[in-house]
Amino acid sequence: MPGNTSGAPRVWAQINGADVDSVMHANISNNGSCKSSRFELTVSTSGNTQADQWLPLIAGKVTVAIYMRSRRGENGSTMFEGLADNIAIDPINSTARITGRDYSSVLISSTYQDSFFNQTASEIANSIAARHGFVQNISPTSTMVGSYQCDGYNQVLLNAHSHITSEWDLLKSLAKTERFQLFVSGVTLNFAPAEALSRNARSIGADNVIALTFHKICPTSDQMALTAKSWNSWLSQALTYSDDQSADQSAFALPTLNADPAAEVALVRPNLTSQDAERLVNQRLDALNEQSMTVQIVMPGEMSLMPGDILFVNSGNSIADGNYIVRSIRRQFSTTAGFIQYIQGSAMTANSSVSLGDRILPSG
Repeated sequence: MPGNTSGAPRVWAQINGADVDSVMHANISNNGSCKSSRFELTVSTSGNTQADQWLPLIAGKVTVAIYMRSRRGENGSTMFEGLADNIAIDPINSTARITGRDYSSVLISSTYQDSFFNQTASEIANSIAARHGFVQNISPTSTMVGSYQCDGYNQVLLNAHSHITSEWDLLKSLAKTERFQLFVSGVTLNFAPAEALSRNARSIGADNVIALTFHKICPTSDQMALTAKSWNSWLSQALTYSDDQSADQSAFALPTLNADPAAEVALVRPNLTSQDAERLVNQRLDALNEQSMTVQIVMPGEMSLMPGDILFVNSGNSIADGNYIVRSIRRQFSTTAGFIQYIQGSAMTANSSVSLGDRILPSG
């Protein structure tokens, strides 16, 4: 591996197994559940035969691994593993720009026809992972999702007569149904609830960061009703499931407008069971809660935090401070600007607390 001759961070890559020690810029986005993580590399192609030995290897599929060593004498840690989507070579400026995604790109590009009769979500995920040789970190599930009312109707289809056309889209649909986390780390396919995954906890104050911004979404109503509506054409039955979300009543009335009526959101889907309707409402509530209060943090780069980790933000602002779940991290390295990371997080619910071994963070 390339050596580190100074105390500054050092980044290098392997492209189809060949070491590349001329990385000028690296941009890596870890995007969390149900999203592909991405990378962008700019490397020098100085004409040095030894340094450019990777160039003849870029025919066909191109694997990319990115490593970092923070200090002299450290072993390098893996920043990213995946496949290149595009390589742009600039012979005038002697550079190459390589962009790509993690190994979820294998699943995004893979499609075939299947109906998954009498299978659970975890069984489907295991079969897809085994088909491509992924290491499996998949939590078992019990609900049949591959069939509906015996063999009369397929609830989950791939490709034929379905809007789901890739294995990645299928896994995303299953993860949202089960309220699971779905992501690829290295060559491991993770399909599990958040509480089953290992998570770090860290406290961050204003003195630890370069920039810190909170964003609060202000609702147009103090009450909101989410309702899932469905019907069963075979049994001629209708089904409704509602969940009312009420906030503190505002002390200020809107001028000339009626008293605050509830904002109603109707989710209409055919052939839902009562459990399916409840899951659908909970999925939408999760999405809304993720965006009600968010934080954006810019800080010196490090490698310990990942999406799903918990940050207790203590900035001195009593309204916004609390526990935040890391949703995405973008790490940026350059030989001129150094190593910086950009974190986006969403506030946890007010009544929750997070236990990680012997560490318990106070609730938000």
